[in-house]
Amino acid sequence: MADHQRTIRIADFELPRGPVTIGALMTMSRASWEHLRSQINLRRQSDSSVPLARCRLCEAGVFIRSQATKTDHVPMFVHFPEGSKDCPWYEGRTLQPDDARAAQYQGHQESALHRQLCVTIEQLANADTRCTHSAVDTYLRPEIHKRGRWPDVYLEFGELGKFALEVQLSKPFAPEIAARHIHYDNEGVRLVWIFNVLEVPLPQGFHDVITMQRGNAFLFDDDAQAASIERGTLVLKCYLENGKGGWLEPRLVTLDDLQTGYGRSAFIEDRRSDLLVASSKEERSCWWKAFQRAQNDKPHSPFYSTAFAPAWDSLLLKVPGLETWKDEFWEARSDRGQAHVAMLFAILCSVAHSADTGTENVYITKYKGEGAVLAMLNSKLSSGDFKHCANLIDSFVRSTALADLAERPSLRRMIKQADDTEAQIDNEHPVWRAMARLFPEVLDGLVRAELDDLGRLPKWAVSSDMAVK
Repeated sequence: MADHQRTIRIADFELPRGPVTIGALMTMSRASWEHLRSQINLRRQSDSSVPLARCRLCEAGVFIRSQATKTDHVPMFVHFPEGSKDCPWYEGRTLQPDDARAAQYQGHQESALHRQLCVTIEQLANADTRCTHSAVDTYLRPEIHKRGRWPDVYLEFGELGKFALEVQLSKPFAPEIAARHIHYDNEGVRLVWIFNVLEVPLPQGFHDVITMQRGNAFLFDDDAQAASIERGTLVLKCYLENGKGGWLEPRLVTLDDLQTGYGRSAFIEDRRSDLLVASSKEERSCWWKAFQRAQNDKPHSPFYSTAFAPAWDSLLLKVPGLETWKDEFWEARSDRGQAHVAMLFAILCSVAHSADTGTENVYITKYKGEGAVLAMLNSKLSSGDFKHCANLIDSFVRSTALADLAERPSLRRMIKQADDTEAQIDNEHPVWRAMARLFPEVLDGLVRAELDDLGRLPKWAVSSDMAVK
């Protein structure tokens, strides 16, 4: 037992992420919590004075530790070493990265196999006439005045660019992974992590590398070596995540195949962002198709159509409390909660689609042409039906490419009036959480931040202040 005391129950992340409970963390997909873990470590390396996440009780910086189980890993919030031991959630001493590294290598930084692989990779790279310079384990002095690095293999490949190849036989440490990515990105050097085998189960350090490489794992094995000799250039074996916890069939790739225009990441296919983008659209697409069917079913009152029933039933299963709210809504307003949610969906779709196309599209009123979206918002907020959603609508608009609408005097007046006269739903309310499932790019802080980190936030969800940033 020693000095283990408590578990951090909740961590406060910088907005737009906001608070994340330990329960929410442990139910996240591996891809999601690994992304958070990487971003925490990247911030720690770039500016340790401003943690990305803080303990709710003591406000000290926290990171995500991966606790190995028999079959997988479980994420937990842990204080950084300098955290206060007086915190009621202090969980015990955290091993310093240098101490952990020393324990792992037991004083031997490199094995014979590691050295052999590095030398072989360099020799095979040199067979390509484009390779103008190479080195193994040589100090790379940074152009900026900071500590340099000793890349396992350093290559200069003409117009293709500069590459640092890190050959990993033992698990790398998360802080070091982040530090290397930041360093090489600042130096204009493309970092590629190379394994020899994919162990089962895979160590968390390998998972961290694969997260940085957007779901790509690169190996140098017998097949890659044989292909390298045959082609006269360095060939790696690439495994791509299949989105189901496994891998697609491996393929042999060269440095020419790498996508290197995404800052710290080098990869063949972005297996993380594409899945996140697709999942963000999935539930909204079901509601949009239901809305289109409803317009044919009941042209004059589409929101009361049974076409919404399957999409509504799916949402009930995923949003706790929505069923109870539906009953309370009927008692208070004598109206169907399903229809109310469908109308709110149409309001937000009007904003999102208009922001995306640059043409004003309104799906719930007859306003058309320039000013139609503003007129629609003012109309709906002036009625009693959506006054309680004023803060939700305001937050939504401000997070889109139509953010300037939120400052129009007429809309400001309507939102203030609604806020003054009716209790507002907040981000814990079932209706707000339902809209966050349908529009996660705007209303789910974790998804919004991750898409932004990955450069995949859709243009309609990029507000003017983000564009300036």
